[in-house]
Amino acid sequence: MRRLRAARKYLAALNTRLILVACCTALLLSGSAGPAFGHISTPSPRRTHTASPVIVQPAQAGASPEDSGPQPSMAQLRTVQRIMEGMSLDQKLGQLLIVEYLGNSYQDSGLQYMIKQQFVGGFMYQESNHNFDAPYNTESSVNAFSQEAMTDAAVPLLIATDQEGGLVNRLYTFHGDLPSAQDMAASGDPHVAFVQGAQDAQWLADLGMNADLAPVVDVHTVNPPILETRMFGSDPQTVAAYAGAFLDGLQENGIAGCLKHFPGLGAITSDPHSGLPVVNRSMTELEKIDLAPYRLLISQEHPAMIMATDVLMPAIDPTLPAELSPKAIDGILRGELGYNGVVITDGLYMSGISDQWTLSQATVLAVEAGDDLIEGPFTPDQVSAVVSALKQALQQGQLSMERIDQSVQRILLMKMQYGIIK
Repeated sequence: MRRLRAARKYLAALNTRLILVACCTALLLSGSAGPAFGHISTPSPRRTHTASPVIVQPAQAGASPEDSGPQPSMAQLRTVQRIMEGMSLDQKLGQLLIVEYLGNSYQDSGLQYMIKQQFVGGFMYQESNHNFDAPYNTESSVNAFSQEAMTDAAVPLLIATDQEGGLVNRLYTFHGDLPSAQDMAASGDPHVAFVQGAQDAQWLADLGMNADLAPVVDVHTVNPPILETRMFGSDPQTVAAYAGAFLDGLQENGIAGCLKHFPGLGAITSDPHSGLPVVNRSMTELEKIDLAPYRLLISQEHPAMIMATDVLMPAIDPTLPAELSPKAIDGILRGELGYNGVVITDGLYMSGISDQWTLSQATVLAVEAGDDLIEGPFTPDQVSAVVSALKQALQQGQLSMERIDQSVQRILLMKMQYGIIK
């Protein structure tokens, strides 16, 4: 019965999306950070004016939302504001950071210090960083690692990876080869993507994770494509249908999802890991192709997160890459497309950014642009440098506390809506 309901849902959604693309500029609706709970328990954070941590109780990994809705409840908002009242500046700035770590030692990698002493908001598991080397090559050992980290956190952590399937298959160690976006779309049935998203959600929860930086919503428009099999299709409607199904599979099963890579990498001809790609499309073309899946999915699926990336689109901003551009983030993504959820950067260590800006400089520019979560630091020294840069930007008036609080509130609301905070 669930399969039949889901199949009907996506056939109906696809028809709706076709209509929406034709009149997208007239049908802008507000997005949100994810599904709202019908009823929540209220944590009692410790009030403090020092660096002593606010203690907020975590929920179980992968806890399912009770209800689906476009806006957080007033109870959630009041709880988040009460938590924020008890946070120090260091704790607030730490919430903006999602870190990586090298190796598979919780203590020796510096991850414990980043969580316990620097109050980072979350961390990412990466197989390429050797995080899943033995003995952390079993579900139970990784889950124990996740729980140890969560225990040390003042505010429950966003624990993520970027599990897409195909070439970006972070779960390979545990589950072997998994279908790519191209494979899922080749089935001809969006429900296949929904089922895979739901299965990934269960597997991620088994590892103690609560977020997946997927699916990709780039539209394949050049050959050969740089992202190869990571894209669902060559037209916005197909991409939105399959990516929306995968996203639902994640989010309906308690895992926060993330659309990427805003504003779109489907037309790039160079690898963003090795330099800054440029997409010379007109604004009309961008609206019709690259931005169309975001317009559809923001209004209908309420993605928990959207990842902005390092691509230069002169029609939007001739100077700054999208993830560092107020015109792209505050202007297009928040202003035009109406997205009110968490915006996360791509890895700020990638060459398209690091060739021109230090990690600290890029972090300040990203927050100024409207991003909420910064992906990039992977050592305590880097976290310290980034936090110092944010403090200096506050002192000099480049950033305001109001701007910092906006991001902290979005991040905490997302954590509450996805059961990460009780």
